Amino acid sequence: MIMKEVDYKDIDRKAILEYIKKQGGQCPVQDIIKNSGAEKLRVYPILFEEVQSARLTVLEEESFGSPKIVKLLRNE
Repeated sequence: MIMKEVDYKDIDRKAILEYIKKQGGQCPVQDIIKNSGAEKLRVYPILFEEVQSARLTVLEEESFGSPKIVKLLRNE
């Protein structure tokens, strides 16, 4: 029997994007971490990738540049 490899990062990406959509398209990153169901350590890297691919934008940053509030730009 062949086992299919599970892409947990992709599962978390979908959970994060769905959570943001359910929040009206924008929300605080801390809410994403607490409520999306995504692995906490993957949230910031995934958000960074989504900003780089122009699916998200950062509305507010923390003092060291990490996103505080994000907004969905593209609904896919």
